[in-house]
Amino acid sequence: MSKELKGIIQPKDEDTVWRYMSFEKFANILATGSLFFTRADKYDDKFEGYIPESTTLPHKPEVNPTVNRVDSNFRQYFMCNCWHHGEEESMGMWDKYHLRNSGIAIKTTMGNLKNSLPDKPNVFIGKIKYISNHNQIEMPIDVENFLHYPYFYKRKPFEYEQEVRAIIDIASLPRDAPYEFGTPLKIDMKTLIGENSEVIVSPHTDKWVAGTLELIVKQYGFQFPVNQSKLLDPPV
Repeated sequence: MSKELKGIIQPKDEDTVWRYMSFEKFANILATGSLFFTRADKYDDKFEGYIPESTTLPHKPEVNPTVNRVDSNFRQYFMCNCWHHGEEESMGMWDKYHLRNSGIAIKTTMGNLKNSLPDKPNVFIGKIKYISNHNQIEMPIDVENFLHYPYFYKRKPFEYEQEVRAIIDIASLPRDAPYEFGTPLKIDMKTLIGENSEVIVSPHTDKWVAGTLELIVKQYGFQFPVNQSKLLDPPV
C-alpha cells in the first residue's frame, strides 16, 4: 500500500493513470513483476528535489545544511516512478517518450496502482504541483519525511505531463538493494493491471504487434487485455 504526505494532492482511486514505456521495459515488468524506480539525480530536470533557499534545514547527522540546493546531494537518495493522470490517452505522451514503433501504455486506476504496492518499503504517492518558481515549494520541516516534499513539485513548462509520482527513499530499502541507477520494486501485477485496466499499443505501431504482445502476456500467465490504440484510426 502507498502512503500520503499531508498537503500533497491525491487523485481519487477511480481516476485513470497511465504509464507510457517501450516494449522492452514492459517486457521487463512482465518478467520481473517489478516497477523500476529511477534515482532523482538521473533525470534531465536538474530542479528535481530542489530545496527552497529560504528553507532552514534541521541539523541532523544525515542532513548536510550546506548542500548545494540545485544540484542537491539528497537527490541520489530518492527514487521515482512516474505516471500520467488523465481520462484520455495522450498523443503528447507517446511523442514525449519517442514511442512511435514499439511503445505501449499501461492504463489502470489510481486504486489499482496503490493496492499493487508492497507494504515495505514506504512508497509515497501524490500528484505533482506545477509552480512558476521553485522557491514556492512548501517545505513543512516540522513533519516527518519533510525531504520528500520537493519531489512533488515541478516547473510549469512540465505541466503537460500531468504527473502522478510514486517515490521511495534509500533509507527504506534493504542494504543489498541495487541502487546505481535506481531500484526495482516487486508489485502485484494482477492488481496493477486488474479491473478497469488494459495495455494499449502505440497508434504508430503495426496492427499485428498487439496480437504478438497478447501472446507474450499469456506466456507469463496473465490475462489482461492488450489493445491497439485508435488515436490515428480514420474517421468512421
